[in-house]
Amino acid sequence: MRGISELRQKQRREAAARLTSPAHILQNRFEEHQRIEGYFEDRTVPDFLGCDRLWKWDTLYGTVQMGYDPKRGQSFLFANIKTSIFDTAASQEQRKMNDRQRMGQLKTGNQNRAFSARRRANSSVLLYKAENKPWSEQSIRPYLQRQSLEALQKTMPFLNAAQERTERRGLLARDRALSAAERDVRGPERAGVRAERRELSRELDFLGSIVRRKQAQSRGFFRKLNIAFDLQKQKMFEYYRGRIAARRLEAENLTPETPEKDEKK
Repeated sequence: MRGISELRQKQRREAAARLTSPAHILQNRFEEHQRIEGYFEDRTVPDFLGCDRLWKWDTLYGTVQMGYDPKRGQSFLFANIKTSIFDTAASQEQRKMNDRQRMGQLKTGNQNRAFSARRRANSSVLLYKAENKPWSEQSIRPYLQRQSLEALQKTMPFLNAAQERTERRGLLARDRALSAAERDVRGPERAGVRAERRELSRELDFLGSIVRRKQAQSRGFFRKLNIAFDLQKQKMFEYYRGRIAARRLEAENLTPETPEKDEKK
């Protein structure tokens, strides 16, 4: 494709490959108390309640798991890349995260909170949703360009179609200019203009297909994600309210009573 850098052509091919990778989806019931694969919680904290995995999205290039943290009362996403033709997940921090050693990231754009296993490229990422609204692109997009949080975009390549839209607008403007110029030229020059417009048309079709695929995958991903949470959230909330209340009551009953002081005679 004329006029496109080799780097951008590589990025386009990578985007197309990630978007067309088959995805395996697994839904869990919270009663299974399935652990988040690769996330090691600190079980030494007082009144430990483990997180439950509710949903898993798995492709050739990475994994996204949704869990629920009963202590925080929040759902979260845990994303990690896999070794592939595009990435090398050689370090443990790119595949796993330890609760004690995770690194907090500054809030940006919303009230959600992100953590990385280490401040290094392609680290595993944990993103809590503090906002009282369903998961959406807006829940994650502010963190996409943050250093060490690249796993979000690599495991969910449909999250941002802004670059393709911008390129497409530029190509449409160029095509309009060529269309106007075509009316004023003849002979070989007109043939050259038409050849360039045909090449532009192919690029427009390609970018349009990427944008449409990203939009469709984003809608499907978040619809399935939110359904997996919504179908059991009420039962889950009630269950953990009961668990936490029972623990508090037990702790109160185990607390020794303070002996009353002798009354003054």
